[in-house]
Amino acid sequence: MASLSLGAAMAGGPAFAQLAADPAPVAVPEVSVTGTRPANQLQVPTGNPRLPSTIQDTPQTINVVPQEVLREQNVTTLEQALRNVPGITSTIGEGNGGVTGDQFRIRGFSAQNDVLVDGLRDFGSYQRDAFTYEDVQVLKGASGFAIGTSAIGGGINVNSRLPMLENRYAATATGGMGPFARFTADINQRISETIAMRLNVMGQSSSLVDRDDQDTRRWGVAPSIAFGLGTPTTFSVEYLHFEDRRTIDGGMPIIYSGLGAIGRPASEYGVNRSNWYGIQNDRDETVVDRLTARFSHRFGNWLTVTNDTRLMRVDRDTALTAASCGTGTTAAAYRTSCSGQFFRGLNPTLSYGGGSNAPYNQVNEATQNITAGVARFTTGPIRHELTGGVDIVRETVDRVAYPYVPARPGVTLLNSWTNNDLVLGTGAANNRRETESTNLGLFLNERLWVLPTLSVYGGFRWTNFDLDYKAGTPGAAPSQNFAIRDSFWDPRAGIIWEPTPSQTYYYSYSTSTTPPGTFFTTFPAAATNFDNNIRPERNTNHEIGAKISLLDNRLGLTAALFHAEKGNATYLDADTNEVSATGDVQRIRGLELGITGRVTPEWNINAAYTYLDSETTRSQTAANVGKRVQYVPEHAASLWTTYDIARDTPWNVTVGAGIIWRSQVFLDAANSAEVPDNFSLDAMLQHKLNQNVTLRVNGYNLTDRTNYEGLFGNRAVVAAGRTVLFSVAAEF
Repeated sequence: MASLSLGAAMAGGPAFAQLAADPAPVAVPEVSVTGTRPANQLQVPTGNPRLPSTIQDTPQTINVVPQEVLREQNVTTLEQALRNVPGITSTIGEGNGGVTGDQFRIRGFSAQNDVLVDGLRDFGSYQRDAFTYEDVQVLKGASGFAIGTSAIGGGINVNSRLPMLENRYAATATGGMGPFARFTADINQRISETIAMRLNVMGQSSSLVDRDDQDTRRWGVAPSIAFGLGTPTTFSVEYLHFEDRRTIDGGMPIIYSGLGAIGRPASEYGVNRSNWYGIQNDRDETVVDRLTARFSHRFGNWLTVTNDTRLMRVDRDTALTAASCGTGTTAAAYRTSCSGQFFRGLNPTLSYGGGSNAPYNQVNEATQNITAGVARFTTGPIRHELTGGVDIVRETVDRVAYPYVPARPGVTLLNSWTNNDLVLGTGAANNRRETESTNLGLFLNERLWVLPTLSVYGGFRWTNFDLDYKAGTPGAAPSQNFAIRDSFWDPRAGIIWEPTPSQTYYYSYSTSTTPPGTFFTTFPAAATNFDNNIRPERNTNHEIGAKISLLDNRLGLTAALFHAEKGNATYLDADTNEVSATGDVQRIRGLELGITGRVTPEWNINAAYTYLDSETTRSQTAANVGKRVQYVPEHAASLWTTYDIARDTPWNVTVGAGIIWRSQVFLDAANSAEVPDNFSLDAMLQHKLNQNVTLRVNGYNLTDRTNYEGLFGNRAVVAAGRTVLFSVAAEF
């Protein structure tokens, strides 16, 4: 039926469209005409051309961090935005693979390649700034159809600020504890009845409260232009240039209070939480250039065709100190270990690992093009929504590492500052990794309304994966040389019942695939232990859920139960740096609850809760069976709510408050190390001096709790202490 419907729609065109009973316009991602967006995030489009509808109408959990929350919380990075989404954790990366930067896990599964901007991949691994963000959306559950390869736990899609048909000039200056200084400007200029330009700029110089030597200097500029606004044919071009120079924190070492004890960060046992064990070389210097062109044409209400193209280059110079404090497997070994010495009152010397002696330069260059079509039509009594297209991606990664000369000196657990001012030289390059990959994806999905309120859908993505990888000493024959060719199918299906336009109830089944070689450059242990017989990781997600809009669609409620499995999982041993593709099966099932929008015209709320029951159900390491999956909290919740007092009067005040909480998390498959629960109480006061100028005060982690925001098997990054920032915003 799908292929017949596609052919009939393309051949019959408008004739078939006329058979539809006033079909709704296709909600594909387009350049906005105005900046108005609903408070109820169920009513906004997904921004992904493969999911051509609103979030209410999409049968999968999608959490949204809207522009209003980004502004009120004074969010500056993607990582900060995602704190509002429970079920996401951040990892540090182990340095040797170049996986520092944004490293998110959705429901415990890596999302390293699953960050999209405007529906296209945002290539490379770097800390992303939020100065161009309209909103941030997180699609949860295996999403091969909507994202592409990997997408194990879902994907992240950022919708950018793009030109609108109105003149708007805005700027914000922020300063406060750290010290912290930041300036942003957002200028939108209407050129004609259908053409507009927009310019976003940002500069920041900041340090973290209660964290030694954690400094950031970055700036960015993002001009864009759009043609055909308000017409059936639109075309936009956006360019981003972003430079970031920041200190990398390798984390607080995990220590063990006794033989067989569960490890915890040393800061939980009295070690100063401000400690940084790095040297002056530990910098992440990133330069990002990204060009995006987007074309869309509507053939009436029945067909929309889009073509989106991205060219991107990310150039990073990076060095990291990964200091650890081990334990022992016998009483004698524990006594002489780093942890044993500390608990005997000594000041032990830490071990270095994970690329601590291998600073490197890494260049990612990538091109992506997605052509998609969405058709809505009827054949007899059956209404159809057909989505299909082609996704082509080519990426090269070139990484060159250098040794320190001389080798770095040791550092002790208590005296972290010993080497903080040290600058080491580097020798000739001693390692190079080169990856070339080309992915071709074909996707097709059809939704059929068997009744006016009941629809079913089914679709797939077929991917051809082509990767070449070489590694070794520069100037010598490669010690590793792999060519991987594979193809695979990722099906999806489900049923949707919509008794009214404001109620959606659904069941969905979705899949994704992670082929071997996906992370060779950034995860070299996987290449070292590569075996041609290793099967791809296969991921599935079953979900039943409800999305309901209330109060004239001002408020949205969501609920979902899900069951996800990851087969043939890989595991990195933090101590041996070895990866295993063991055929392990990891299962996560749980509950998602959410509320978004305005309870009253004055009261706005965005809240979500996630329960995650995780388990390793099969493993070659028998002791790991039945253990919780690493990096997965059992409970997580977020809340941000504001109330307008005396709005539109000279005495107006907006009061905001929120919490971010997650329960304890294990750091390895054996559940032998953990970080405790996180809790942050945040607040905001805002006053509009007049129609154009707003004053705002933000407080973060007001209880000054020791929290951990980046995780790894033997380390955890301590978050900033209590912080207060002041902002002045002007808009004309």
